[in-house]
Amino acid sequence: MRAALNFPTRFSLKILATLMILAGLAGSAEACGRYHDDWGGSDKAAHFGVSAALGVGASRLSSDPWTAFGLALVPGVAKEIYDSQQDCNRFSWKDLAWDAVGAYVGVRAGNWVLGPTGASYRLSF
Repeated sequence: MRAALNFPTRFSLKILATLMILAGLAGSAEACGRYHDDWGGSDKAAHFGVSAALGVGASRLSSDPWTAFGLALVPGVAKEIYDSQQDCNRFSWKDLAWDAVGAYVGVRAGNWVLGPTGASYRLSF
């Protein structure tokens, strides 16, 4: 036979369950700490460098600079989307801006140094 719980016991169990849920949510929110994303953060150089290298490679795949820029930027966008799905991480527009600058510099450098037929920087000097 099932014993019925009286009103104060049911009420206190509901409050206890609610407090446990709130404590769990508050604990998980605080576990990540405050989100810092500075323009000069430690990962910005990596975003710039990798995107610049991808920009040089993309400049060899396409003769159109805008297409090459888009190709070089795709991995950076994909990484930011991936980051946005991870715990304690967010989509960073600042990271994406550094990706864009690196991709632009890489495409321009690839077109200047390598040119359409190979090493063309000698023609500039």
